[in-house]
Amino acid sequence: GNLSQFRILRVLRMTRLIRAIRAGRVIRFFRALRTLTHQLVHTVKSLFWGLLLLMLVIFLFGVLIAESVTIHRRAIGEFNNTYIIEAATPLARYWSTVPRSMATLFMSVTGGISWWEVAEPLNELGSWNVMLFMGYVAFVQLAVWNVLTGVFCQNAIDSANHDQDLVTQSILHHKKTYIERLSRIFQELDTDQSGTVTFEEFERHLGDDHVRAYFESLELEVSDIRAFVELLGMRNGDELDADEFIASCLRLKGMARGIDLAKLMHDHSRLARRLDKFMAYTVQSFCHLNGQECTDD
Repeated sequence: GNLSQFRILRVLRMTRLIRAIRAGRVIRFFRALRTLTHQLVHTVKSLFWGLLLLMLVIFLFGVLIAESVTIHRRAIGEFNNTYIIEAATPLARYWSTVPRSMATLFMSVTGGISWWEVAEPLNELGSWNVMLFMGYVAFVQLAVWNVLTGVFCQNAIDSANHDQDLVTQSILHHKKTYIERLSRIFQELDTDQSGTVTFEEFERHLGDDHVRAYFESLELEVSDIRAFVELLGMRNGDELDADEFIASCLRLKGMARGIDLAKLMHDHSRLARRLDKFMAYTVQSFCHLNGQECTDD
């Protein structure tokens, strides 16, 4: 009986493990959830250093205020001979020790306590301590929080850009969206619903400023209409179907890439070699016609 129960427990554990693995595979298809999870994991290091920076700032201001409070309480004789600190007054409750001062400063910038509730007891020490507290609040709210937010956002963006799966999913998503927009443009250009677009239809629609602006929003430069249509592979009387239109626009999208420049340099080198061979052949032919001796020069 015990052996059977042990086997059943093993089967249940294996089933849970398989379910967890399947859940992990399913999560990959939820791009938004995967992105958030990945970014949260990669911001833990920044979170640690950000909290450390915040604690150092809180400690610095906490020491300054707690020291002033201690001097004030000694001056008015609030301490007894055994140096027991009693939190009977708001000043002692919030600012009597460094740990209490740090807790008060932390709560005051995180919404745990009202600013005025903890700043009012400092009036007993004079306006300097109140100004110090207000300066701390302004510094943390306007400087520290904004810097930490910027660092977290930048780290999250960098982590997403360096994750190959996320980058691949993002590229595929943008490409799919881009193709869908090109398909809608093609349907608008194909006024006769023939499934193809002629040179005349292109020229007529690209003359509209709204259509040209829509093309430019897709990173397609159409300032020269005839040159753009010719780059799509069309001439007068030619027709272009949807697949050819989308493929041509994908090639023309955006700025020139490294592969485009490399292909251009390769074609130029091949053309230069063919031109050199043709010139050498032409020179030799003229030499033979004139009955002259040909040299390599």
